[in-house]
Amino acid sequence: MGDEPEEKIVVVDYDKLDEDTGFKAVELDIWKAYEANVLAKPEDDRPDIDAWVDEVAEEKKYDRKRVKFVATMGIYAGPRDTFNQRTGSGKAYYGNGDLYDGEFLDGKKHGQGQYIFKKQGKSECDKLVEKAFKAKPSDESTEAFVDRIATHLKIGAEIVRTMLEFGYYPCYHGDYIRGLRVGQGLMKHQDGSVHKGDWANNKPHGQGMRYYLNGDVYSGQWSEGLKHGYGTYRFANMAGEYRGEWQKGQFAQGQWIQNDGTYFEGTFEKKKGRPMDDQGVMHFANLNVAMDGVYKKNRWAPLSAMRISDEAPAQDETWNA
Repeated sequence: MGDEPEEKIVVVDYDKLDEDTGFKAVELDIWKAYEANVLAKPEDDRPDIDAWVDEVAEEKKYDRKRVKFVATMGIYAGPRDTFNQRTGSGKAYYGNGDLYDGEFLDGKKHGQGQYIFKKQGKSECDKLVEKAFKAKPSDESTEAFVDRIATHLKIGAEIVRTMLEFGYYPCYHGDYIRGLRVGQGLMKHQDGSVHKGDWANNKPHGQGMRYYLNGDVYSGQWSEGLKHGYGTYRFANMAGEYRGEWQKGQFAQGQWIQNDGTYFEGTFEKKKGRPMDDQGVMHFANLNVAMDGVYKKNRWAPLSAMRISDEAPAQDETWNA
């Protein structure tokens, strides 16, 4: 019997860098396979991770622990400190498919950065805008496209602009401190809404603007993720606005201003946002008159005769859209 051929030993350089991306070439190769064969599939159709790891390690002759680590923790390109923690400007893909590109300190996001929540996926609205933009006539300007699609889909123009600028996945672009969203930032939510402003402990906190999918916009104060303090909520399609004090996400007291200049001033039922003050005032600014009264069953019921009044809605110092 002849001698059996010796199995060829494959030497893998795990530290070699991919020149185009800065990631380690082997880890990038594993990641691309993981994206294509695991993350790209619906969760119910994904292969068993351990079986997939075994298959890739055998096929490519990679260390199994390295393959499992990439599939669990993702990959990173960038500097590290003496304790091997991510520090400085880098880029990371996480095991769930999310992407962060920005600054790190002691292994945590710290400084300016952009985080894309790929795991959440694109909303139906994102998909429609993306499809429409690919079919955009070459002679149509971006702003004309924004106006056309916003009108066609009945969504806010700022929603479309944000998709074109920041992409079709939910994302955050802004400041981080020790891994938390703190400072100034923009969040594109999975439901399509967009928030711009101050952040603390991962939540809107301070001054901020929220653009809703239907075109409504709120500009004002926030506290721990809720509208709280002074602010203005403008309804889409010229349907008026609430201007005044908010408490834990609900309009509490202020002015309900109609497009013709008429406005009610008083307190509001928090859960339904309806006037509830039995001593409210209705101002007919275009006639320079006002009258006391109350809302009953969503109808205005005057309790006094008209009187001369030159009052006007309070100036909105928070609006910066």
